[in-house]
Amino acid sequence: MADPRERKTIKMTPEGDNDNDNNNVDRLSALSDCVLLHILSLLNTKEAAATSKLSTTWRNLFLLLPHIDLPFSLNDNASDSERDRLFNHFRLFTDRVLHQRSNAPIRKIRFYVTHFVERFSPGFESLLVSTASAISTYKVQELDIVVKKDKTATQPFSVTIPHGIFISETLVRLNLSLSVGWNVPKCVWLPNLKHLCLILFRLEDDDSVQRLLQGCPSLENLVLILRSSKVSEIGEGVQVESSFNVIVKSKSLQWLACSLKGPHKVFVDAPNLKTFAIKGTVLELQLSQTIASIRKAVIDAEFMFHLVNINDLLMRAQHASTFFSSLKHVKSLSLSKKIMKALFMSSSAMPAFRNLMKLRLMPDYFHNLPCPMISHVLLHLFKNSPNLKIIIFSEVLTNYYGEDDELDYVLPLTFIEHLDVIDIESFQGGELEFKLVKFFLIKGKSLKRISLERYGWKSVPKDCKRILSFKKCTEDCQIVFREKRNGRNLSP
Repeated sequence: MADPRERKTIKMTPEGDNDNDNNNVDRLSALSDCVLLHILSLLNTKEAAATSKLSTTWRNLFLLLPHIDLPFSLNDNASDSERDRLFNHFRLFTDRVLHQRSNAPIRKIRFYVTHFVERFSPGFESLLVSTASAISTYKVQELDIVVKKDKTATQPFSVTIPHGIFISETLVRLNLSLSVGWNVPKCVWLPNLKHLCLILFRLEDDDSVQRLLQGCPSLENLVLILRSSKVSEIGEGVQVESSFNVIVKSKSLQWLACSLKGPHKVFVDAPNLKTFAIKGTVLELQLSQTIASIRKAVIDAEFMFHLVNINDLLMRAQHASTFFSSLKHVKSLSLSKKIMKALFMSSSAMPAFRNLMKLRLMPDYFHNLPCPMISHVLLHLFKNSPNLKIIIFSEVLTNYYGEDDELDYVLPLTFIEHLDVIDIESFQGGELEFKLVKFFLIKGKSLKRISLERYGWKSVPKDCKRILSFKKCTEDCQIVFREKRNGRNLSP
């Protein structure tokens, strides 16, 4: 009987042999390395390694790929012993990929680990040490690490990230998305880092963020999704997250997005900042007076939470108003109802937004503000934005506007007459939406386009026909029915 291994061997046939044997020819080995590497680059590293059985030429060719992409996931029903075995196999394979490359350069390393539990920590920390060594040896430019805890891991735990991850002359992009705790090392030196993304970053002290930024003198883009890691008692069995000061000070920073959970105070001093987005809960939010460079802002911040008394309410409202005034130079502004409540409670006057050209209004299903509050804030904002040309409704909710006769109050004619574009991003076919469209078409003397975005316009031709029947102040105004796409990114 033939050795079973012989049946797996690809038969090598000289060129010109019988055509009946053509299916057994190893044509892959005849391809150039650059072609083979291009094919392998379409796969993640584990898949690329599995193809080494196809040809003698590319047995270890996957080790030359400049991008290392290693995902790890498990079946939810896997036993503990099976999980441990598979994770150990993942760690050993990763070490091989990082240590057996000879002089092949590495441009990017990406780990995507799910079902992470605390007992994986020692092996994962060993993997990170190998990664830090590879960053130094192979001049890695991009590092992307995503770790998601298993649903059974209900208690918090931490991993130690080696200092070598944060000391590199070559890294230009760093993304750490860890659902486990970790500390910023005391020494950070990433002089060429341009893009930094910290997701589910748990604050350990007030200096965590600034300690990072001080070692990133060239940083341009920063994403912070922060969680505080400490809680304090405020009563019998009641716990709240501890308050932290989040200080973002950078001369090079141009783009900043923050998402906060917890009672934080945020201070931003970035004189070259052009885009600023904030979401979540804040006790106080201050922008340095030197920041006149911001051109685009997305504000979805909640100031009015866990209020202790009326004095606390008034102080938070004043903080919100002071922050809002610091945005007076923006050209594009996205605004949620969360901050509108704080602005309504403030006694300060609405600042003049003379540069504002685009306004986007974002609804909040869980923040049910009375219509008069919203109307009051919007009316003063519209009056103080003389150059506004584009208004975008991410969605039209009933508590934004009341009946027909209230539209003239909230949307003054002097404001409507100068608008060029109206967009409704999630048109649902509600009566208020039809009334709003009709109102803009009749009043908008300068209106050039009204765009309505919806899933399945073709299935509701009667809605299209109804809108097209509305009278228009100007025949030059286009009505655009835009098909809504899944997964569209509406962030800044």
